[in-house]
Amino acid sequence: MSAKRVFDKFDKNKDGKLSLDEFREVALAFSPKISQEDIVKFFNEIDADGNGELNADEFTTCIEKMLKEVFDLCDVDGDGKIPVSDSYVTMTNIGKTCTEESCAEKVKAVDADGDGYLNFDEFMALVIGDI
Repeated sequence: MSAKRVFDKFDKNKDGKLSLDEFREVALAFSPKISQEDIVKFFNEIDADGNGELNADEFTTCIEKMLKEVFDLCDVDGDGKIPVSDSYVTMTNIGKTCTEESCAEKVKAVDADGDGYLNFDEFMALVIGDI
């Protein structure tokens, strides 16, 4: 699932924009423990044109940037990939609930090249696909 598909999924009234209420659902799906204050702050930061709504470009740019920052934190040696063996720790560190076994199954499903590592695109598919 791409960031655009996540946007479309949460754009309940299909007007091509996310209201704060629609964005709240996205934020809670990514991070169930996020505070309401942080949701509002994050929404305002993403709303580049300041119109009180998020268009698809604002949303996808932000989500991809945010996930890249998380990926870079998890990529401890800076080689552009995260070992599949670290996936359980990675997923639980970003607030996902999974067992080691269920996490391993999800990772195996997105490790498209089967090299035992997650590159950024595979990582994004793992995190967004779980929404």
